[in-house]
Amino acid sequence: MYSKTLQLLAVTTDTTISHVLHALEDREGWSVVIFEEPARVFSATVDDLRFLLLDEATVGANYISLGKRARKRHPALDLMVVGGPKSDEVRLSERRNGVDGYFERPLDQKTLAAAINHRLDITQLKAGAGIVGRSPAIEEILEAVLQVAPTEVPILIEGESGTGKDVIAQAIHQASRRREKPYVAINCASLAEGVLESELFGHERGAFTGAVGQRPGVFERATGGTIFLDEVGEMSANMQVRLLRVLESGEVLRVGGIKSFHVDVRVVAATNRSLSRAVVDGAFRQDLYYRLKGISLYLPPLRERKEDIRVLIDYFVREANKKHRRQIKGIDNDALKRIMDNPWPGNVRELRNLIDTVVVLSTTGRITSSQIDSQLGDVPGADRSLLPVPLNLTKDEAEREMIYGSILALHRDVREILAMLRTVPGRPVEAMREVHPEPLSDGHAVRDLASLQRSAIAEALRASNGNRRKAAELLGISERTLYRKIKEFGLL
Repeated sequence: MYSKTLQLLAVTTDTTISHVLHALEDREGWSVVIFEEPARVFSATVDDLRFLLLDEATVGANYISLGKRARKRHPALDLMVVGGPKSDEVRLSERRNGVDGYFERPLDQKTLAAAINHRLDITQLKAGAGIVGRSPAIEEILEAVLQVAPTEVPILIEGESGTGKDVIAQAIHQASRRREKPYVAINCASLAEGVLESELFGHERGAFTGAVGQRPGVFERATGGTIFLDEVGEMSANMQVRLLRVLESGEVLRVGGIKSFHVDVRVVAATNRSLSRAVVDGAFRQDLYYRLKGISLYLPPLRERKEDIRVLIDYFVREANKKHRRQIKGIDNDALKRIMDNPWPGNVRELRNLIDTVVVLSTTGRITSSQIDSQLGDVPGADRSLLPVPLNLTKDEAEREMIYGSILALHRDVREILAMLRTVPGRPVEAMREVHPEPLSDGHAVRDLASLQRSAIAEALRASNGNRRKAAELLGISERTLYRKIKEFGLL
């Protein structure tokens, strides 16, 4: 499938290597160009160059720098090297510096062909899922994806928020035998328990107020394909039980239904917390954990794969230029160093947002260190809250977006308050009044919303003996929301 477009350029004076390459050219139909002088790499006009094979004996010790220079002209280029025996430590170091494949002499035709085709599979996987990066950590993830995706085993992806777990989940689906069937994703932390239950399993008409018709859930819509359960660690205990039952039996019962039905789905789950630790703490069911963790993949944070930062910056600049119709040419060395030194707690998502913003705000045609510092907040006196935010909306559209956002935020707060007031054990709403509330003209006392929330949380923590997981269940909110409220109200 690649034979018509594959371009391979080699630098070698070894006739044995040349013979192997020409044999592959005849057998595979690849286009192979061989030079004896390294400088010819930059004077040659080779379209769609995919592979650069360097003979260490011909090029010398600077083959890594030569490969990096060539990659600036051909970003998708894979660098392969033929040389003598090297230790595992040296090979790992070279991988971190951009060497995608290393072959010891004598070069074997079958080994080279298999390696090139495997690299093409990796490239296709990256392109299909929008994965950017060349670090050993990312390469290992992609190798694992290619190995486990064709199977039916459930996969658990662990990693910090913003590392791209959803992108890896899509890559797994695209590399699986289910690629022609639906891929459906749902964030388990973004929905209240009742809403999540309906979204996952569907509901029948009249199952609850507002259920005016039958609605299929995610499991039903994803039949034959893949379901991605993002932030699965935020599920309540009740939802964990229901999910476990579906995974064990393959049977789904809609909310309000009386007859279950079979579904055929491949489950990929993700979490930004340690589920094994949550199992020990009693916050996550052990049996469900092992059901989800057929294969576990760990996606490292950006600070642990800094080799990818420059590649990501170039990609995000091109993306932002196209999106915002800008012509930013690149990034200054000082700005790049500032980015490399940043810990990036928000990982790839944070870096993408930063580049998107500075591309819009840049007036110099390049990204400078002062622009980076102003966004990261390290310039004395800089107020990042005053910087303009690109919305790509008209004035009327922006105003409507603000109104919609305010309404949704208000709805979310009211829902949380109602849940708190209804579920605190043994305490009616009237019992939650302050000792000295402000009186109205008719003598009745009222409470502000923040005080009501604080009282409900404090009461739930007392009732659960300080167990935050149980307190969150009593209040009908997620643990994440509870932690945020505890910190907000100083209940630590």
